[in-house]
Amino acid sequence: MTEQTLIESFRSGDEFAFVGLNNRYKGPVYAFCYKMLLDSDAAKDVMQETFLRVYENRDRLMKSDAFKSWLFTIARNQCLNSIRRTGRHVALPDAKDLPPVADTPFTQMEKSEQVRFVTRFLESLPPEYREVIILREYQNLSYEEIAAVTRSTLSAVKSRLFKARRKLAQQMEAAMQASEGDARAALAKVGHASLNAN
Repeated sequence: MTEQTLIESFRSGDEFAFVGLNNRYKGPVYAFCYKMLLDSDAAKDVMQETFLRVYENRDRLMKSDAFKSWLFTIARNQCLNSIRRTGRHVALPDAKDLPPVADTPFTQMEKSEQVRFVTRFLESLPPEYREVIILREYQNLSYEEIAAVTRSTLSAVKSRLFKARRKLAQQMEAAMQASEGDARAALAKVGHASLNAN
């Protein structure tokens, strides 16, 4: 059954179609929620709440081709509710604490590490910046779809994405420079110790 057929069947009240859509989208929705909340338990709860809202509000889905943006609008609203409710602001996780990336071939290992590295800095962005980065870079939504999800104009989405990418790049560059500085200091300390030993 094609995705379009699933969506049409879901709108008509088909329970099996809902299960099919849930199976198809629970991974992307969980990934979005996790990157917004950076807490696996909270992300699972929000994902389940999202699909419950989808099920309960199927009559509000006007057009089947708008399903994806409608789904992520609901997920986004539930994430923002969770952030407001809990005042969620957690420390940046270590790379080892992040969910494993699905890519397993050795040739994709470098890309996986880059994704983990970027993910570590997402939490430091304000939610309005974080969401556009996640929707564009991780969920591959178009600018138009992101505008629909965030209820913004196209120009506002592009501006927010530009600012979010710039802020993310600045933070990552500063972290890499600090890391290089630590490495140089460690090498200098080792060199000084070896000179004293001689």
